[in-house]
Amino acid sequence: PSGPGNFNVVEVGNEYQATKIATVFRCVEILSAGVAGLPFRKKRLNRAEGYFLDVDGTTDRTNYLIGVRPNSHSTGYELIKNAVAQMHLQGNAYIVPRYDLTGKLSELILCSPRTVSHDPVTDVYTVNDLYNGIFGETFLPNEIIHLRNMSLDGGRTGISTIQYAAAALGIQATADSQTKTIFAKGGRIKGIIGNDTSVVGFGEFADSQLETLADTVQAKLNSGSDIISMPGQAQFTPISMTAVDMQLLEHKKFGVQEICRFFGVHPDKVFAQQSNNYKASDMAQVTFITDTLNPILRKFEAEFRAKLIPAAVADDYKFVFDLSPLFTTDLTTEAEYMTKTINAGVMTVNEWRRRKDLKPVAGGDVTFISCNVAPIDSKKIQGEKSTPARK
Repeated sequence: PSGPGNFNVVEVGNEYQATKIATVFRCVEILSAGVAGLPFRKKRLNRAEGYFLDVDGTTDRTNYLIGVRPNSHSTGYELIKNAVAQMHLQGNAYIVPRYDLTGKLSELILCSPRTVSHDPVTDVYTVNDLYNGIFGETFLPNEIIHLRNMSLDGGRTGISTIQYAAAALGIQATADSQTKTIFAKGGRIKGIIGNDTSVVGFGEFADSQLETLADTVQAKLNSGSDIISMPGQAQFTPISMTAVDMQLLEHKKFGVQEICRFFGVHPDKVFAQQSNNYKASDMAQVTFITDTLNPILRKFEAEFRAKLIPAAVADDYKFVFDLSPLFTTDLTTEAEYMTKTINAGVMTVNEWRRRKDLKPVAGGDVTFISCNVAPIDSKKIQGEKSTPARK
């Protein structure tokens, strides 16, 4: 409704309208880019030594597909980033795996929005994606990678964050629209020129005249007029910002927090309420990793493992994200961390050098451990000489 102190309520019905809101755009961008920026690898269990290592790229192209070139028109980064964006903005993201004649994975195709339908009775997915060249193909649940946002039907389909946050987004979009209206005139002063002493009497006829005059003034304000003239001796009365306008501007600040709650992104990440306290910012990053990113990463790892690894060898393979890029810090802190991992025997010098794309050095594959501690009852602590080892 429009009128004195009123405004038109803006409805946010789809992802295109939602991403025009700065907070929504930033939340989706940081979530999708945050996940896509992490190395995503398929690993094989080394049963002899009990640890996982990357699969052999000469016989298994999976790591090339998910990390470099999943298909002819996108990169691995774009595949993951767009899948996360679709999951939050549309509720679901579908990736179709293609295999060559030998049964090896050869392509991963992220379906375009709204091109996949799911029949809950037969539990069959039908894809009609003209852009990616998939026409009317059907897939069983174990033949298509289905990434869901929060679901209310037992995990069959996901619902977009936009739908959950529709009310909050509508309020924020309305505040943005009203702010645009307020400042569209560049802050020019509005007011009325007139003289209230010129009104004759207070009878029924005078009251109707005032009502007509009020309608005329409102019509001129709605048409964009800034200064309005009225009968009588000249007197200028400025019009200040209404209480409703002031409340909308103030609500814009709180609307950012509300949207961040729906997406699970700390306000610091959208450049709001940034703290000057280093410890607070550091804890915000830890919370973002554990509470926001980690569930999304586990969802990708579980879905890729369930759909791309046969059940017979599921224990021998896994998909995993490398979280180390999230902990990139200043050089002093990183050097201290390197020293501690080498001294504790967690990593070798050459393992760190390989991470930095440096050439290995002779003797750098030897594992070290600090020897400045000993059992409390050892001869070293008691000051006695230890018995030399026999040759």
